[in-house]
Amino acid sequence: MSELKGIITPTITPIIKGDLDYDAVDSLIEFLAKAGVNGIFPMGSTGGFAITSVELQVKILEYFMDKKKENMYFLAGVGRNSFDETLTMANYAKELGADGLSIVTPYYVNMSQESLFAYYDKLLQELDIPVLIYNIPQNTNNNISADTVLKLRKEHSNLVGIKDSSSNFSNFSAFIDVLGKDFVILQGQDDLLLPSLMMGAKGGICGTSNFSDLTVKVYKEYTKGNIDKAREIQKNLSKMKKIMGKYEFPQAYIAAFSGLIYGKEMQSIFPLRDLDKEAKEKLLKEIQPLL
Repeated sequence: MSELKGIITPTITPIIKGDLDYDAVDSLIEFLAKAGVNGIFPMGSTGGFAITSVELQVKILEYFMDKKKENMYFLAGVGRNSFDETLTMANYAKELGADGLSIVTPYYVNMSQESLFAYYDKLLQELDIPVLIYNIPQNTNNNISADTVLKLRKEHSNLVGIKDSSSNFSNFSAFIDVLGKDFVILQGQDDLLLPSLMMGAKGGICGTSNFSDLTVKVYKEYTKGNIDKAREIQKNLSKMKKIMGKYEFPQAYIAAFSGLIYGKEMQSIFPLRDLDKEAKEKLLKEIQPLL
């Protein structure tokens, strides 16, 4: 089993005729194995977890688990806005054999740090599997603080890390400073990967790794001590992330995988509207020189 470090791919969810596109998943796993990612993370934001039914989420976790390579860390996205559904999904992912769980903060309803502590405290009491908190306040309206995470860590050894996708480097730095070297802190924004590694991050959960190996190259060059080389690659990665941000998310990531890797058309989870032909062609034209 791979460790929870390096580059973890928050996998896209390819759809065909309203169901999971199994052939596309097979192609994705083969690409990721060749690229050298450390793990996969089905049912994150890139996978459209927030608009996925329980039934489809189960199907996705099952198939990705069945197809993943032996040396890939399997981080299962199980966070739902209901505590009971999250706990049920978490226990099922453990039964499947997941190496760890990603649990996003509750969303839509604003919560105090005390409420966020209570939420994770109760989950961690119920679970006997490594858990990674997923912090993405711009989407959830809830930012969990480093002090709250530290308080949870002191109570629960199965809380092993956090993915911070806040895009706020001061926020990210606080997690590094407060939680220490033994805690797994992963950057969720590809354009901040290298500076995060230099701050002490263990790696990144990077959406562009669905169709590009730039994040893997940044990580590998950094770990070899080739900082200048890593910086040059990061420049292209940051440009790519900026381009992706001009298009709808996560449809742009599905379009990039479809056009660059799979070579076949795919759909997004309903009701997301896929990029039209013109937009997809423009996207591919913009990112291809950066690969």
